[in-house]
Amino acid sequence: MRRAFAMALAMIFFASALSGCRPLVADADGPISVYATFYPIYALADAVMRDVPDATLHCLAQPQDDCLRSYQLSDWDAALLTRGADAVIAGGRGLESFESTLFGWGEDGPAISAVLYNLELYSPQQSAVDGEAQSHFQGPNPHLYMSLEGAKQIVESISATMVSLDPAYAEQYIDNAQASIKALDGALVSARSLLAGYSDRRVALMSEALVYVARDYSLDVAEWIERETGAACGDNELAAWLDRLDKAEAEVVLIERQAPQGLREALEGAGYAVAPIDVLSTHVEGEGFDRYLEIQGENAQAILDAFERADARKEQH
Repeated sequence: MRRAFAMALAMIFFASALSGCRPLVADADGPISVYATFYPIYALADAVMRDVPDATLHCLAQPQDDCLRSYQLSDWDAALLTRGADAVIAGGRGLESFESTLFGWGEDGPAISAVLYNLELYSPQQSAVDGEAQSHFQGPNPHLYMSLEGAKQIVESISATMVSLDPAYAEQYIDNAQASIKALDGALVSARSLLAGYSDRRVALMSEALVYVARDYSLDVAEWIERETGAACGDNELAAWLDRLDKAEAEVVLIERQAPQGLREALEGAGYAVAPIDVLSTHVEGEGFDRYLEIQGENAQAILDAFERADARKEQH
């Protein structure tokens, strides 16, 4: 089983190399310092790297209320990576606005691995261009980490990266990845059991990251309102959104947890049960894989709570 898994990881890494990721090279005689660009990548990398000697993992970006795609690499960030990192694990495919900067450092910078390449992403509109040039609402959606199914693929990709970077501990990276995938499977079974019976209920999405949550739990997406994470709205825009929700006959609205309170209250006041979903952008280094699993469970519970509130309102009327 371990050998088959190792061969699968090698194939993933080989495919990544064909996508333009430069080969990973590190000092095999010294400790390895790895930076993940954002918290969700960090949490899944923690699953792969935990308890490996002489390998340290850091999260580059601090908690963000806005969309991760909007994060700009600062001079401090760049100095931290070019001077203190042996490797950077990024999402790629548009998740980082600074992807071209990372690869632009070439041999003078750390090894770069963009782990979303060659993974199947949701794409509302097919495009010939794949990467950071895409608009936020066109082309491949890089928020695959919101899906427990997708997280398994990301873990495999990160494991392939670490096996190549640090082959002395290849067996431990592979074992960690297998254990993590088993834990993700268990979390998915639990969440799906919690939401069993709600697949025919109409929901609306108000964050692009939430399409993966809806797909994991087979929710019936009646409407999808494109808006930036954390963004407020004017009265006219809100009125237009409420009209769309009314026409879609949505019962529950999934929205990011850090959405403005006024927007959430307006949705509740209009009769919709709101499920505040943690989109994994507001966490810090140290909240690793175990916390990631907890958050996914909390998100499933938030959806269940919203459906139950919607049912209670129906009974009252």
